[in-house]
Amino acid sequence: MPGLLWTPEGAGGPRPLVLIGHGGGGNKRMEYVLSLARRLVRHQGWAAAAIDGIGHGERSELFDQAELFTLVQAAAGDMITDWTATLGELRALDEVGTGPLGYWGLSMGTMFGAPFVGATPDVRVAVLGLMGDLGAADPWMRAARNITVPVLFLAQLDDELIPFERATTLFRAIGSGDKRLHAHPGLHSAVPVEEIEASEAFLAQHLRG
Repeated sequence: MPGLLWTPEGAGGPRPLVLIGHGGGGNKRMEYVLSLARRLVRHQGWAAAAIDGIGHGERSELFDQAELFTLVQAAAGDMITDWTATLGELRALDEVGTGPLGYWGLSMGTMFGAPFVGATPDVRVAVLGLMGDLGAADPWMRAARNITVPVLFLAQLDDELIPFERATTLFRAIGSGDKRLHAHPGLHSAVPVEEIEASEAFLAQHLRG
């Protein structure tokens, strides 16, 4: 599984681990993925990991890019398998171990991540968003109902890809009793830097101790 792992220098586990899901059309080396991972390592002393989503990065040559969106919609279950296998490998590393687990993923990171979060009891906290209701039968609506951990959900009021109303429908479907929605003006990719900082603090609140 093509992926990256970040840990503090000389790290020994167990320590908190955050899995980071990248957005559509990107890969594990997207700038915001690298930036977030480094923040979590430097500020919190945690481990962070990212893998290429199905049809992306080092896995893109395996799929027909013209049918990528259809592929992504159909691949939620496969990504549960991929993330679960990745988690097992990471847990076996001395520098990671079996510490508290969090998930962070926006846009396609939510499409692939929400089903994993809902199906994985080890996950303690999740940052999701930039995704919405794409129909009553879509896998994210079903997955959202299974999510019971604390969730920070990010949305953009002027999102040209996921209308705000659809984002709030997905947010309301999340089964957790501890969830909050942060929304800002701007297009899909214009999430303020301050929200990255807020998401780090939210993760820290639930992964420390």
